[in-house]
Amino acid sequence: MYASHRDACILSKYASDLTSRLNTFYEAEGLADCVIAYRKLGKGNYHFSFDAYRFACANQPCIVLCFDITEFFNNLKHDLLKERLKRLLGVQELPEDWYKTFRYVTHHTSVSLQDLKNNPIFGPRLKSRSLAPITTVAEAKKAGIIFGTNPNAYGIPQGTPISSALSNLYMMDVDKTMQSACISQRAMYQRYSDDIIIICPLSAEDGLKMKLMEAIEVHGLEIKDEKTERSVFDTANPTTFQYLGFNVSPAGSCIRPSSLAKRWRRMRRAIDQIGEIGANAIAEGSATRIFTKGLRRRFSPIGGRNFSSYARRSAEVFGDRNIVRQVLRLERKADEAIRELNK
Repeated sequence: MYASHRDACILSKYASDLTSRLNTFYEAEGLADCVIAYRKLGKGNYHFSFDAYRFACANQPCIVLCFDITEFFNNLKHDLLKERLKRLLGVQELPEDWYKTFRYVTHHTSVSLQDLKNNPIFGPRLKSRSLAPITTVAEAKKAGIIFGTNPNAYGIPQGTPISSALSNLYMMDVDKTMQSACISQRAMYQRYSDDIIIICPLSAEDGLKMKLMEAIEVHGLEIKDEKTERSVFDTANPTTFQYLGFNVSPAGSCIRPSSLAKRWRRMRRAIDQIGEIGANAIAEGSATRIFTKGLRRRFSPIGGRNFSSYARRSAEVFGDRNIVRQVLRLERKADEAIRELNK
């Protein structure tokens, strides 16, 4: 769910204030390296994945546990979120501006995108490249668009500028509890939004897992066993764990094949689209060839900050040529497909 432009500007201001207070809390509680999502840390996913890899290498044999919180944003309890916010602000009751911000997110009003698409007036506006507003609230209501509200005492929309900061706020006690428990067991705890990783000695596995499950349950959240990954990290018997888009094992690291496949599908769609547009332009006489400079910037190493450069930065951090070989295969496929456009 997305906020209107004006509301998004207001929420961005409060998100910045909240994130600043959370950063102070993280520094004071020794959590600066544990909570890594939605914060400006000057690092990429590959840095955090490499940190996990380096810790596992230094402490093998060890257990790597990867958890995924089910329907995270949809299950944040409003009373707990409000209590955490008051505590972080250091107040007994929320000031009026913070209360309105909190209520805006928790008791949000929304319209369905599909309802707008189906409307004969708003549907064409959605497809248009015009920067004009799609509709006003009054116009949408007059057209019969249903405005739904959140009837539950839990759940916040995921797409507003403040949602990510509120999710970190909600988990502040879980992070503090788990970091303390992991330090006592010479283990590593890290959380990226709803993805949690614990790397610990074999003897500490059951205790830390139980500690996490208890903390999660208190917060009205759930971690399903079928979505929990467990790996034994040991050079003598190498297995792989997945973290932040990378497959990591004592034998080396690589980008997850599913990520590469997704990138290939996206690349194929873009190339086909440009090919169709170019072919139509040639047929109409407005062009003599298909322009592919934009495609090469997106899908080849000559571009700026694209997937190819991301993969090469990852390979440099991990010191692993496997990642370079992966992206080279993808780049060759892109080059072949782009060359085909002008044959």
